[in-house]
Amino acid sequence: MIDMTLRQSTAIALVAAVSWSVLSNQASSQEALYDGRPGLAGPEGTPPEIATCDTIKRTLDGFQPQRDRVDLWISGPLTLVHTDNVLWYLAVCPDTGIRVMCVTYSDNGMKTGDHVILAGALEIQDRKHAVLDPCLASRE
Repeated sequence: MIDMTLRQSTAIALVAAVSWSVLSNQASSQEALYDGRPGLAGPEGTPPEIATCDTIKRTLDGFQPQRDRVDLWISGPLTLVHTDNVLWYLAVCPDTGIRVMCVTYSDNGMKTGDHVILAGALEIQDRKHAVLDPCLASRE
């Protein structure tokens, strides 16, 4: 019985070590893929650094997604809170920079001027506009 428990513990430890190795390699390769571009992550991933209105130009300048989905995380003050009675449209960053809009299902009581974090699937519209859809929004 003790021998079986030892074998099971060893097997579990081995599986955990292999899983950790695979996951850390994926995280390292993801970080290298978006190195120097704050806020970018793979699907459902978390970036090492969240973009801001001050860094979003550096993040998106010349960026062409190589994958099916790239997520963007950005923090800043809300400049737009609007609904069409089905979806909510929240935006951060001034019109003079790159405006990032989040398409979501609720405003969660957020108002223009609130400092928020938006995170979602990135679609670059043009040099001054990006959309996150689907997107999650929360107060910072």
